[in-house]
Amino acid sequence: MTRTIFVKNIPEQVKPIYDLVLQNQEYAVNEIKEGANIKAINNVVENSFKFKGFSQVHALGHGVGLENHELPFITLNNNQILKENMVVTIEPGIYIPGKFGVRIEDTVLVTKEGKEILTQSEKGYVIV
Repeated sequence: MTRTIFVKNIPEQVKPIYDLVLQNQEYAVNEIKEGANIKAINNVVENSFKFKGFSQVHALGHGVGLENHELPFITLNNNQILKENMVVTIEPGIYIPGKFGVRIEDTVLVTKEGKEILTQSEKGYVIV
């Protein structure tokens, strides 16, 4: 599980990027269910980022099992269908070199009825 947190305040230039990442992370998590197409979920997120002038520099997510990073990789090139009992991460991120990055990640179990989010932590702005 990954969260982006802020120390003392949230710089104004970070807020719209944080909101964009969060919106797309929540969209992708909501799309997780048996029979969902990995490529289709990834494409919506990639296109949303591109529309705002950003790119997704790493996979939207990956499977979790015996290894932390394993199949299925949630990428533009994977046309695989999600199946019951798969465990995947959804972790979109935007990174501005030399300035900051935002990543929000959850681990999700694919169920017959849809999904179970295995990570439970605040995803809104957290200031420490």
